[in-house]
Amino acid sequence: MFKRILLVGVAVAVLLVLLALFSQGPGHYEANYTLTLVFTSPGGSQRMDLGWILLGTGSENYTMAVIRFSGAEIQVFYATEKDKEYAAVCIAGYCARDAPLQREMDLRFKVRKMDVVGKCRHLGYEGEIVRLEGEYDLGLLSAIAKSQGVTLNATGEGEACFVGNLLLWAREKYIFTVNEEKASIEFVINATRVGSYSAERYREVLNKAKSS
Repeated sequence: MFKRILLVGVAVAVLLVLLALFSQGPGHYEANYTLTLVFTSPGGSQRMDLGWILLGTGSENYTMAVIRFSGAEIQVFYATEKDKEYAAVCIAGYCARDAPLQREMDLRFKVRKMDVVGKCRHLGYEGEIVRLEGEYDLGLLSAIAKSQGVTLNATGEGEACFVGNLLLWAREKYIFTVNEEKASIEFVINATRVGSYSAERYREVLNKAKSS
């Protein structure tokens, strides 16, 4: 049971890092996404609706998300202000603040291969499909797993549809080796709406990231 919770926790951590990465590129838009996770192990498969993301990129960047798994609800507020990042991750009314997502999670994806493999269409936009293969350095998460007697490694592959720096959808699969058993976690991220950047929403998310 611990191994399963650990893997889902790693998956959510990977997702939080992706949130920060998606909001770094140039652009001027706001997009809503739904999140689905498929967990597969020797014991079978389970599909979970993880929640949603609201992401804005513009003069400043902001992200708000609600992620649900294992009976818990995680709220994420992330925003930039000039050269600073602010983030709050809240669970059951308790919030950890001032923890920039990329640095705290300490996850580094080492790209082995990246290619444009075709065209895609979603929500009336036409874009390109990018295929990516690589492996994660799980940093602190690997050390936590080791303290529980679990050897944890992760490789990843996936395809994503982009219009410029706007992500329309992504299908990302991570293969985890836990001791000698393999398990996989697949993320499905779909844009459900693309609209204009909202300065008002940016201020709302920034305030929550600072004060939660």
